[in-house]
Amino acid sequence: MTDTLLLISGGIDSTYCMWKHLQSGKSLRVHHVHLKNHEGRMKYETKAMERVLNWMCGHGLTSFTYTESSFDYGTIPFIVKDFHIWSFISGVIMADPKNRGIKKLIIPRHWDAFPGGPDSAGAKRSTRTYSNMVKLISGREPELVYPIINKMKADLIKEMPRDLLDCCWWCRRPKDGKACHKCYTCQLVDSAVKG
Repeated sequence: MTDTLLLISGGIDSTYCMWKHLQSGKSLRVHHVHLKNHEGRMKYETKAMERVLNWMCGHGLTSFTYTESSFDYGTIPFIVKDFHIWSFISGVIMADPKNRGIKKLIIPRHWDAFPGGPDSAGAKRSTRTYSNMVKLISGREPELVYPIINKMKADLIKEMPRDLLDCCWWCRRPKDGKACHKCYTCQLVDSAVKG
């Protein structure tokens, strides 16, 4: 049984973390949340997850257990930061007595995930949220692991195999099935691909 949990969106950061972790020969518990809100990215992330899982298995990286759940905002128009949902779900998973062996939680945060870097107020708030929410729900404090905190988004894109990168989805506000090229994530990816 693995001691490490990763919540994966089908985006570049979490996919990179999964790839590197499995490539090192370690096992992993991977969980995807089908996140439904007015941004409209759920179906694109779901398709990306299918592609990513198929890529991993096709490359012999099979030492993982995959689970999924759904979170639907319904008619609530306000959207919290995704890390609030991920920390809640992580706590739920870790509260299950069958998952007592999970001791580590991979946080796929790269250096420029928040404007201002890992020492910014937003990044610090994210770390507190993860710790507090998981502890509140599960009664345990996992070790938060930040394997890409010293890398820029552009570094991940350069290091990732191109066919794996092509499996991912990253746009926060897709328009007609295409990336918006305006959201913060699109701007990071677009500049990295051009560079």
